[in-house]
Amino acid sequence: MSTVCILTPIVIGSWPSIVSAVMGAAGAMGFSVAASAEAPAGTAVDSVETEVANSQVLSEAMSRGEKIRIQKDGVVVEVGVDARGRCSVCASGAGLTKSQLEKIGEDIAGRVVQQFAYHKLMTELKSRGFSIEQERVSNDHSIEVRVRMDR
Repeated sequence: MSTVCILTPIVIGSWPSIVSAVMGAAGAMGFSVAASAEAPAGTAVDSVETEVANSQVLSEAMSRGEKIRIQKDGVVVEVGVDARGRCSVCASGAGLTKSQLEKIGEDIAGRVVQQFAYHKLMTELKSRGFSIEQERVSNDHSIEVRVRMDR
């Protein structure tokens, strides 16, 4: 007997779990942690901000406005917490159109959500006595996981 389950995640977690998801997504997409988000002097930089849908960051120790910066090929992406406690993604870079930056921001946001949901799912499956039989990542970056109930 088998079941197919498609998850539509709601990202509600602490800042450390969000940072972990950002770092996982960044590594998978070839980004690295940015030392500085400043552009060279005299460079015109466009930026686009996107909100991660269905997200809320919870933590008593976290202050609003916290951000983590990642970069790749002149593009700097800041993933952070806005004043409402929502996770947002801001992509900026010189020489790129707003639509290109928007696509990059949406791709990062999607991968962050995917990493967050994946780690939550794996933790929950293991805590409920399931074992992972097989995992497969498709060309479209979707993840298929086969599990078995340990008895």
